[in-house]
Parts: sequence; structure tokens; C-alpha cells
Amino acid sequence: MTRKSSAYTIAITGILAAMIIMQAYIPMVGYIRITPLWPAISTIHLTVILAGILLGVRGGAGLGAFWGCVSLIKAYTDATDPVTILLFRNPLIAILPRIMVGVVAALIFNHIAKKHQKDVLGTIKMSLAGVCGALTNTSLVIALTWVFFANNANAVVKGADGSNLGWLLIGALAINAIAEALLAGILVPILGQALLRFKR
Repeated sequence: MTRKSSAYTIAITGILAAMIIMQAYIPMVGYIRITPLWPAISTIHLTVILAGILLGVRGGAGLGAFWGCVSLIKAYTDATDPVTILLFRNPLIAILPRIMVGVVAALIFNHIAKKHQKDVLGTIKMSLAGVCGALTNTSLVIALTWVFFANNANAVVKGADGSNLGWLLIGALAINAIAEALLAGILVPILGQALLRFKR
């Protein structure tokens, strides 16, 4: 790694980590809350997806883990809805999906048609990385919730049991999933192409 690329990596990592903290703690920036009874729509996944695109698998996973740790801390210290308290105090549910957001985004952008980054195909790859990264987070949260709460499904969704918990969560989080995926598909290419210009 050259001195320029090392400086770029350190600078981008620091900027994105600071953005995650600001998004997490400034109201209606990192989490857009529609109802106090259900998890907010996140925008922090955009930052982790950008980390995967700009810094590769290691950087994406690292910033994803950082987001997961922030989510875990917030669940214990600043949770505002019962679902967040119930789910995101579990370290695996809080951290693993966030790590995979960065990994998936990095793999899609950096390992498919590697030479195409700043052209039209690169923009399409960024959009795909954004959508897939966002859906990865929601899908893994749902899957891990089912694994950990199948025997106590009623605690997560009233009237649920182990056989229908997964489907009920998919239905309940559909709005979040669609909004986060659309947001990522549109904004990640815009922000990513702007930041990629500074990469050497």
C-alpha cells in the first residue's frame, strides 16, 4: 500500500466512522422514526455501503462492525421503542447484519467487472451494491430474530409463533426494507462517485 492510498484509507475511515456516530445520535438523521412502536428507517447503512465500495471488504466489514457496536450501545442506553430493546441488545442481531452490509457491498462493487468503477457500469454497480447491502441488513435481522425468538415469538409480535414469526416480520418490516433499499440505490451512486474521484 502506498503512502497516498494509506492516507486515503485512514482519512475515509475516520470520516465515515464520525458520520456513523453523528447519524446514530442526531435525531432524525441516522434513524427516521415513523412510529414510536417500531424500529426507525435507517440511513446509516448508506455510510457502511460506501465504506465497502471505497475501502473494500475489510473496510466495509470494519465500519459495519462499528455501526453494530453503536447499535448495541444505543439499545442499552438510548432505545426508544420496545422492539429495539428486545432485538438489538442481542450482540449477534445488532452486529452481524451490519458487518455483512459492508461485505456484500464491497464484493458486488469491487469483484464484479473490476475495471469498471467510474463509468456508467460503475454507477450501476454502486446502485446494485446499495440495494443489496440494504436488503442484507433487513434479511439478516429477520433471520436472526427468528433463530433467537422462535420459541418466544409472542414477545416480538403479538400473536406470533415459531411457524409464522419470520413471515410476520417480513410483512412488518417491508416498509423499512423498501425505503432503505430505494434510498441506497439512489444515493449511494451519487455519493460514491463523488468520493471515488479522490481515490488514487
